[in-house]
Amino acid sequence: MLSPQSLSEADRRLVASWAADCAERVLPLFEAEAPDDDRPRDAIARARAYASGELDTAGEIRRRFVANQASQVVTSTAAKAAAWSAGQASGVAHMGAHALGAAAYAAKAAELHQAGAGTTEIAWQLEHLSDPARTALRLLPALGTDPSGPLGTGLLASGVLGDNIRAIQNGLLRRPCRRDVTTLELVGGPEPVRVELHDADPEWPERYLEHRQRILDAIGASAVAIEHIGSTSVPGLAAKPIVDLVVAVEDITAEEDYLDPLLTAGYVLRVREPRHRMVRTPERDVHVHLYEQGAPEIDEYLLLRDHLRSDADDRALYERTKRELLGRSWNDMNDYADAKTEVILAIKARARAALSR
Repeated sequence: MLSPQSLSEADRRLVASWAADCAERVLPLFEAEAPDDDRPRDAIARARAYASGELDTAGEIRRRFVANQASQVVTSTAAKAAAWSAGQASGVAHMGAHALGAAAYAAKAAELHQAGAGTTEIAWQLEHLSDPARTALRLLPALGTDPSGPLGTGLLASGVLGDNIRAIQNGLLRRPCRRDVTTLELVGGPEPVRVELHDADPEWPERYLEHRQRILDAIGASAVAIEHIGSTSVPGLAAKPIVDLVVAVEDITAEEDYLDPLLTAGYVLRVREPRHRMVRTPERDVHVHLYEQGAPEIDEYLLLRDHLRSDADDRALYERTKRELLGRSWNDMNDYADAKTEVILAIKARARAALSR
């Protein structure tokens, strides 16, 4: 009996073209390091030929994942992920689930190349999916629910790849009201960082509860979930005196359901970008981040928060890092946030390892 992750041959051909599109978008990351190695490009071309019916399934099964070997000739993790994306695209002839693998590796490659680009890549992938291919991909079992293929307990089901696939599968279930934005809008432009770390303040949780209720009063059921995140959510951790909240909404493109009411309630729009909005108080002491329900960014916030709450060593490391960075001059708060990325990624890796034990 075929695995439910296989899909019919007709559906595999439908999703192979989309998988090739996903892989081709990050192919330049590989070719910049190995311009003479054509294995990933050949894999993408063969995925397209399979999609059009020019190649048969048996032949492609024998050749699947040849592009993966090309990852050994490049050094950057982004280039390696790009090669794997091409390999997954060529593997769609063998099993339809590899289309999600191609997309997940492409988003991973984009994120490794530039922080934040993975989210934008997933948004592009969902927006450039034909209705027939979307229908076919919806036939695949949810990540981690079926052990008969790569969506079971293997590489695709864990870490960043798993987060990416969950985001894609969640996106497949929703038809947004309209296309999301494709660029970053930073309302008011860059703002120099002029805040200092404060010792943990017992009023921060109270401010979270105050604004949680304010948000609920403004948007009601449109708020699927609300959580206290960031350093002010971690007892004992010194922080900038800015309380951060994350709110999950059903459809990030339906701004009339949540953004307009929040602005009416007194918040001010600061960030509009693919899959994310951020509003804040006029005093800039409360930031409210809004994502669609199921967005991997929400899980990432909670992973970091919960780990810092329980691990004193990483909590101390994070505080030292922030103190050192805030001792420098920053033209914008986003630059300061980006500078923390390396330490945050290391802490989250330890958090994932602790959860798996």
